[in-house]
Amino acid sequence: MSSMFTPCANSKLKHKRDKKQTETRCWKEEEEENHGNDMLENPSLEGGLIKKTKLHECDESMGPKEHGTAMVGLAGIPGGPCYQGSKGGVHFVLQKASLVAAYVGKRYQILNPDEHANFLRRKNKNPYDYRPDIVHEALLQIMGSRLCMAGRLCGVFITTDEGILIRVEPNTQIPKTLGSFCNMMAELLQKFSIKSKGNRGKLLRLIENPVTQHLPVNSRKIGLSISSPKAVQINDYVAAANHDENLVFVVGAMAYGKIDAEYVDDLISVSALPLSAGTCLRRICVALERNQKIH
Repeated sequence: MSSMFTPCANSKLKHKRDKKQTETRCWKEEEEENHGNDMLENPSLEGGLIKKTKLHECDESMGPKEHGTAMVGLAGIPGGPCYQGSKGGVHFVLQKASLVAAYVGKRYQILNPDEHANFLRRKNKNPYDYRPDIVHEALLQIMGSRLCMAGRLCGVFITTDEGILIRVEPNTQIPKTLGSFCNMMAELLQKFSIKSKGNRGKLLRLIENPVTQHLPVNSRKIGLSISSPKAVQINDYVAAANHDENLVFVVGAMAYGKIDAEYVDDLISVSALPLSAGTCLRRICVALERNQKIH
């Protein structure tokens, strides 16, 4: 008798075991999916959820040896589209930004004097040449301006002191703290791009030099430098600009030195005193907002 019912019993046990494994697998997949969504939607998580990763090789000497590719989900914000009215748009170019990355211990990090002073001294580097806080403050001023909120900003470009060119879309959410910002930029240098939540486009990406090939044809490129003999009142200067042109403001994002003025159409000074990049950009944004009646 036992031999007659053994196949049936084994079949029932196998069916129960398969059903249990299927339920367990489904539960795990649902848990992972929910956990992943939480990571994508939580802006406090630095860098978001990495969906595909291939780290490049890098040692403690400055910079990467070989780049990889990845898609990174980063919580973005809904921003206004590039202004498409009769007036020209506005672009900013932040030159010579200090975004130097290296492995410090086991972490790939953007170097800054507050956290990596000892590391930089061991490499015979001046810690105060590494100032990612300057470009961080500059981006906060631009992205937090009413000009950007009103959809009049068309794009921001960053050229690093190592020759890397980065495009920042107007709807990019810039982290408020320097640590989170450096983590985001370290991810960008490793992965080439950072996408918004839901993969609805790239917020930041590395692009090919020179920056001039990415600027509109009908654009007026304006450099800012305290050493320029042409001192202007920025409100009057913006008001006198041709409204059909795309205005491109080129501002230095370094602690000291001059911008690369080879491709600018006009080099101006807006103050007799040296201004930080953030202060200079705030003046420009306020002047543009007044001229375009953005309240």
